[in-house]
Order: sequence, then structure tokens, then C-alpha cells
Amino acid sequence: MKSEKSFALFVFSSILFFALFFLWITFHRGPLGNVRIERAVVCVDVDDSGVPYGVGGRFSFGIRQLCMVMDSTGGEEDDSVRLRWYYRGQLIHEEIQLLGDGRDESRMFYLLREDGAPLPLGAYEIQVDLNDRPIRRIPFAVVEGNGTAAKSQ
Repeated sequence: MKSEKSFALFVFSSILFFALFFLWITFHRGPLGNVRIERAVVCVDVDDSGVPYGVGGRFSFGIRQLCMVMDSTGGEEDDSVRLRWYYRGQLIHEEIQLLGDGRDESRMFYLLREDGAPLPLGAYEIQVDLNDRPIRRIPFAVVEGNGTAAKSQ
């Protein structure tokens, strides 16, 4: 008799556990929410249609600005993306944008000096955080001579 009660309690507990687990999986947004970052590239700029050109990881000295194009899908009211631009390991620029409209779209972020001077030679990196969690690091460099930035992608 006792083993029948134990078995029934075990079956009931298992069913309850799996039902609660299924509900949690179904409705839990997760740490990144419903947002997805589909593409993130560094480029010279974008054309009138929003297509990046000069995409690459090495850019020739003399360039005065660089652009990071990011395609996002989904999003809820409190979803945000934070970009941190680093030069030789030091934070040089940071910006935050809310992604809360849920639209699928491309966003452009620019790095340029206030005085209009060329970007300095050296190693750079962009860290992309989604809802305060790092999701991507994009290294690139400004080099002497010819960079290897590709034409339009």
C-alpha cells in the first residue's frame, strides 16, 4: 500500500515538474530577450540604399570615419544595444540605443574624431552588448598603406 502511494506521488510530482518546466521554456524571454543580431560589420560607409561598402577588417590611414552596420530583428520595449569602441584597449566611445519597436532594421553607428582629423593608426575593437550582455566583438585596424577593406558586400 505504501509503495502505491509513493509511486502515485512520484508520478504526480514528475508531471507537475515537467508542466512547470514546459511553461518556463515557452514563456521565458531569456537573457537576450526576443532580439537577434543578424549581422554586424565594420565598413567605410553606406550607400543611399543603406548597403555597406568598404567592408573589412583593415582600413587605410587617412580615413576620417568608420561605420558599423548592425541588422537586428525583433525586440521589445526594454531591449537595448550598447556599442563600445576601443582603441588600443582603451574605451574611446560608447552609445546605447533602444530596440523596443520590434521592427527588423539596419542600424548604423559611426566613429569619427570631433576635429575631423584622420583616425589614428592602430588596433580597434567594437564590443556589442545586448541587454547588458556581451554578444559580439569585432576587431579591426587602421594601417599604413592600403587596407584590405573589400568593396560592397
